[in-house]
This record gives sequence, structure tokens and C-alpha cells, in this order.
Amino acid sequence: MPAHYWFILGLILLIGEVFTTDFSLSCIGIACFVSALCSWLGLNVYWQLAIGAITIYILFFTLRPFMLKYMYRKGEKFKSNIEALSGELLTVSEADNKTKKYFVKKDGDIWEVICDSELAKGDKVKVLRSEGIKLIVKKENN
Repeated sequence: MPAHYWFILGLILLIGEVFTTDFSLSCIGIACFVSALCSWLGLNVYWQLAIGAITIYILFFTLRPFMLKYMYRKGEKFKSNIEALSGELLTVSEADNKTKKYFVKKDGDIWEVICDSELAKGDKVKVLRSEGIKLIVKKENN
């Protein structure tokens, strides 16, 4: 099998890894690059397949567990989206006391907030927690 076929297959598998993120396609893709090197060195297709299979085996049982451990560390929880807003001090951007609808804006996103007291536009509120897609807030004294 010509080296460029192995190389193209390896690239496709590495691109596919972006969608799976379990490092299995990367192992196979790297093995394809090793097989491409074997082909470039003039080894026949049986040697290319054998060395590629050995490479996959080695990568699956040595490098893959290490990478998974590194990528999915336990105990580290990254806050994102609505979780990251807890404890933030925000400014009310829209307030309607008739309907008790209040909104804040953070990084271009508009969030509906629920508060025990009435709010006015420009009031400062502290985010206590979230319930669904709404933020539970407490009015801060200015």
C-alpha cells in the first residue's frame, strides 16, 4: 500500500478524534503514520500491517490510559455557563415590577432573574444559585 494512502487515512482518523475525544482514533491514526513510514522505507504490505497492528496495541495499552487520565482528572470541576454565575455581582438591565420580570446581562447573555424584593433598572444583585435557566438573586445594598 503506498505511503500516501496510509498518511491520508491517518489524517482522517486524527480529524475524527475531534468528535470522539477518547483517544482511540488518535492511536489508530498514529499507527497509520507508522505504517506510512514503513511503506516509504520499502517494506511490503504485510510488514506495514503487522507493524501498524503492533503500534496500535502498544498505544492502546500505554499512551491511551495516560492520556485519558490526564484529560479526565477526577476532583477538578470546571464551572461553566450558568454554574460560573454563582456569587457574581450583576446589574439589572431590564425591570418590570408589574409582571415581576427582571433581567440581567452578563457577557452578552441575557438572564431572567428571580428576586424576593422589587428591583429597578441599574440595581445591583448577587447571584445565589440557579433554578433551570433562571437565576435566583438577592438585592445588594448600594
